[in-house]
Parts: sequence; structure tokens; C-alpha cells
Amino acid sequence: MSLDRRYIVAPVHKSMQLLDALVSGKEPMALSDLAASTALPKTTAFRYLYTLRASGFVTYDERTERYAIGPRVAVASPLPSYAERIKEIAQPAMLRLQRQFNETVNLGIRDGTDIIYIDMVGSSRLLHAEAKIGKRDPLHSTALGKAILLTLGMSEIDRAVPRRMVARTPYTITDREHFLDDIARSAARKYALDLEENEVGARCVAAAITEPSGRGAMAAISISGPCQLMSDDMLARMGRVLAGTAGSIDISSALN
Repeated sequence: MSLDRRYIVAPVHKSMQLLDALVSGKEPMALSDLAASTALPKTTAFRYLYTLRASGFVTYDERTERYAIGPRVAVASPLPSYAERIKEIAQPAMLRLQRQFNETVNLGIRDGTDIIYIDMVGSSRLLHAEAKIGKRDPLHSTALGKAILLTLGMSEIDRAVPRRMVARTPYTITDREHFLDDIARSAARKYALDLEENEVGARCVAAAITEPSGRGAMAAISISGPCQLMSDDMLARMGRVLAGTAGSIDISSALN
């Protein structure tokens, strides 16, 4: 069915074209390039981009004077071939965790400096936290990412954690020394925490799914929920259960 153009709001349509240009470009873009790619006057493109910045859909680097996709836009990327098999192996454990705690259970894999959510079992509560499958978040601001990092050696952690850690919320740990201390504490207890570091109002606890080979983990499982339901005591209880559960998941067949 064709769309009736009378009902298309032109500024919204053009704003979406600017977003599409940023997604397609895959790299930060200058205002002149964005205006040219959407056939918009620079002054009009600037106003639309400014509005998108105010809404969190676009970011702007004043140093380079370039725009990039903002934190409110999730760009789907092709998943590695082994992701589907890891999902199949971990699914029974995820369902058990969801039944036990009735909070959202997430499964993620590492891709460079990011964590990618590859599966999720949602909570039946009206109030719950939920990530989108395919969404990417930084390793350093997520419990899933930190759980994987605690299984790596220092040289690999140096490569995986950027020197300048971006603050996703006011609670994100961005001081490198403080962050490494947090990883050391996580390693000692065998689970990692995200205390509103990736999303305000949400807490998360995660454990790494290790490999029999002894190499650093590439996958992790987590439980997330709203702060009011995720007390310190509850996080500790969930963390102990998660550590045991993650340790029982054997994904070696998925990686062969």
C-alpha cells in the first residue's frame, strides 16, 4: 500500500534521513557532508541535528566538529555465527534464573570494546529493566562487559578498555584506576555489578561463561532490574547464583 504524502511531516522525515545518513556512514560526519547527503540547506540541517542532539539521538564532538549516532539509537549488526549456538546452550539456564528471580535475564558476547546482547528472557513484572537483542553497550559500563573483563589478563584489559571511558550516566566509572579496582573486586567474588552505570534507574549483576580451555571468557549472563527491586543484598544473592550457573554452562561446542 502506498503512503499518502499529505500525512508525512516533512521536518520529521528529513530528521530521519539525517539519522539514516549517520548510520550508513558508520563514522562521525561533518555538518556539510550531512547536509549534502540529504539535500538540506546547512542551516536547516543544523537545526534538525541540534534537536536530535537534545533528544539523545545524535552526539556532537566540539573538537572535531562532527556528528555521530547517539545513545538512544541502537544499530543492529550481524551477529557472529557462533552466537545462535551459544543462545541454544544458555537458554535453559536463563529460563531457570528468570523463574527463580522474576527479573530480566540477559545473555551477551564481547565484540572488541563492546558487549552485544544476543538473547533475553523478560520479567513478568510491570516494572522491569529490558535491553534489546542486538544492542551494543560499552564493556566498561555494563555488568556483562565487566564480568568478561575480569577473566582477562591485564594486557588484554588494556586493549579492551579505552583510555577515555565515556560516561553513560553520572554513575559510570570513568577513572581508570578506580575501574581496575572494581574489576579486581569483581574477580574476587566471581560476579560483576552495574550500579546505574549504563542506565539510570537500573541495576545489573553478571557472571562470565568461562571456557574449559582457560582462555578469557567471550560471553556472560546477567540479571537486571529497577533499582528499587535490586537491593545490595539481592544483588549479592543473585551474584552467587549467577556465578554457579554461569560456571555450569559449557559453550565449548559452539566455538569449535
